[in-house]
Amino acid sequence: MQTKELSKLLGISHQLCNRHKKRGMPCDSLASAKKWRESNLDITRTQLWRADSNSGKLSSETQAINEKPIEDLKQEVNATQLDLESTDAEILYKNARALREKSAALQLAAEHEKYIGSLVEKSVIEKIIFERGRQFRDGLMTCSRRMAPELAGMEDIKEIEAALSREFRALLENFVKMSEARQN
Repeated sequence: MQTKELSKLLGISHQLCNRHKKRGMPCDSLASAKKWRESNLDITRTQLWRADSNSGKLSSETQAINEKPIEDLKQEVNATQLDLESTDAEILYKNARALREKSAALQLAAEHEKYIGSLVEKSVIEKIIFERGRQFRDGLMTCSRRMAPELAGMEDIKEIEAALSREFRALLENFVKMSEARQN
């Protein structure tokens, strides 16, 4: 017996039937499949034990919607949308919900446009990073040239460390000030 036929007889999807088949469910007859399911499946995890009594099948309203052509659905939505004169609470609720969703979508679209407008091209960022890296490299090279004569006369490790720390701090502060000046 094919799994699609067996799944219809069992009232489950063919995907679930295939999963059970992989776990060892016999597919030769309905009786053997039911017997396997009773002995191998947790009864509380089947459709019969669902708390919401959901059969797992589409409602007649959902099936009707799925069967209609998209153009008919568009016409129905446009005909009932924003019908604020209606006294049907369900239609008013759906219209209010649709308006809220549309408002949220428009707000997100506006934020997205604002965000896109504030982006900078990758090539510009790469150029800035390259320039900043070169400036930092040049600062370190001049630092070593500037510090060499001063360090040559020092013998105390703490004194050398303090001089290097002072110079590196000044270098980093100048590096930060360069980026602030460039942004203004």
